[in-house]
Amino acid sequence: MKHFTLKSTIVAISLLSAVSANAQYITEAPAGGFDFSKGKDYVIIYTPEAQVTAMGTKVLSNQNLDPDMVKNQFYYWVADWDKTLFTLYDCPNDAKNSWGGDDKLNMTPLYNWGSGQFTAKSQAYDLSAIDNEHILHIGFMNIGGEGKSAKFQFSLGPGDASTNGFKLEANVAVGKGNGKFVGIGEATARNQWYYLDIPVSTLVDEDGDFGFEYNFKTPFAQQPIFTCGFDVDDASCTKFTTGSVDPDTGMKKITITQIGSAMAIDHVFLYKKDNTSGIEGVQSASGEDIQAVYDLSGRRADMSRPGIYVVKTANGVKKVAVK
Repeated sequence: MKHFTLKSTIVAISLLSAVSANAQYITEAPAGGFDFSKGKDYVIIYTPEAQVTAMGTKVLSNQNLDPDMVKNQFYYWVADWDKTLFTLYDCPNDAKNSWGGDDKLNMTPLYNWGSGQFTAKSQAYDLSAIDNEHILHIGFMNIGGEGKSAKFQFSLGPGDASTNGFKLEANVAVGKGNGKFVGIGEATARNQWYYLDIPVSTLVDEDGDFGFEYNFKTPFAQQPIFTCGFDVDDASCTKFTTGSVDPDTGMKKITITQIGSAMAIDHVFLYKKDNTSGIEGVQSASGEDIQAVYDLSGRRADMSRPGIYVVKTANGVKKVAVK
């Protein structure tokens, strides 16, 4: 059982506004990976089956990648000038996923464009369960060569930055624009799992850093519903040689001679906070009605992990220590 200690220090409301402006939506993955007991109403795009099982009855909508690629598929763009070449290649990588398992997707660009895409085949993607209370959650790792820290790009939905989708870029300052993509913070360390955790309400806040629009009420067929890729230059691309065409895949056999920018992802899902353990515990102990909770970076939080939180109540703003 967690123990909560209310400190008497009063924090000015203006401080919350200041730290919110510097919010960091990317954090290092915790030991043991994401704790599914802290969430509910999961909407799955890609998650290892062992973790889907751990979600249990809290799954609201399961659009997981079909391992047989009958309903949907994950594929890499091919070069327009040579249909037997990948521009984004499934590169070798022995790292475990953030839960310690083997399931993940590894990719590296062979040229300075391209992306891996989750696309519907026989069954359209239906993301109509997503609402503004959901949180977009992505696990990713920089598996590139030494000194190769690309700007990693993630897109949910088939639209662009102005309609029906979110286009986000890691290793760009929060809220900074880069074409159609918007920065979400830093994730530069190699071989470190990072978690992106950003509320849909933040993404669609027209007065905030993002201001995206979305409408996922219509099922999406035969187009990417989620993409992951890179913003790199030629110097950051992986070097490779090609061999003969593989009769099983119709693609040329590729041998990587020098790894450039590269990324692994081990999950993409949306969820809602399940606050039944943390916030209610503070309410009953203090007798105060909690209006909002922030971490010390100014992000909304649920006090599900040990740390110091800023709690806004009807009686003022206090710091709360969760042990």
